[in-house]
Amino acid sequence: MENIKLIDKLKDKANVSYETARSALENNNWDILDAMLHLEEKGFVNKPPISVFYTNENINREESNDFYEEEKENYSKGRNDFVGIFEAVCKFIDTCNNIFFEIKRDNRILLKIPITVLVVLLFFIFWIIIPLVVVGFFFDFEFSISSKSISKNKLNKINKIFYEITKNVKLIKEKFKKELKND
Repeated sequence: MENIKLIDKLKDKANVSYETARSALENNNWDILDAMLHLEEKGFVNKPPISVFYTNENINREESNDFYEEEKENYSKGRNDFVGIFEAVCKFIDTCNNIFFEIKRDNRILLKIPITVLVVLLFFIFWIIIPLVVVGFFFDFEFSISSKSISKNKLNKINKIFYEITKNVKLIKEKFKKELKND
C-alpha cells in the first residue's frame, strides 16, 4: 500500500505515467529522491536551473515557490549578491596587485612590491613596517607608487606627498647637522 502512495506521489510531482514512476522507484530501491534524480537523468523531468532542497515537509509551498522564482530570476540575471561581492573583492585585489610600492635610493629601485602585499604586511606587522618607513626617510630612501592602470594625475598626487615628506625630512636632517656643528 505504501508503494502505491510513493508511485502516485512521484507520478504527480514528475508529471510522468504510472508505469514510468513505478519503474523508476523499483530501480532506485523505492527511494523517491533517487527516483526523481533518475527521471531527470533520463530526460523525463527538466532539471531546475538552481538547486533548492528542503528537508522540512511542513514548509509553506507558496513561500517556497516565491523563493524559487526569485532565486531563478536572480540566477538568470546574474544578480546573486554573494557572487557580486566576491567578484568585486577579486577585482579590487587584482587592481591592487597591479599597483606597486617602490623603494628607491640613488635613483635605483631596491624593492618593488604590490600594494596588496604592503597592506597584508601592514595588517600583521605594522609595528615593524611603519618605523622602517620613517627611518628609511632619514637614510635617503625614496618611496613612490607606480602603476600602468591608474591615471598619471592620481599617481602624481600620491608621489607628490612622498616627495614633500622626503624634502621635509632632508630639511630636518640639515638643521640637525647644523645644530651639531654649532655645538
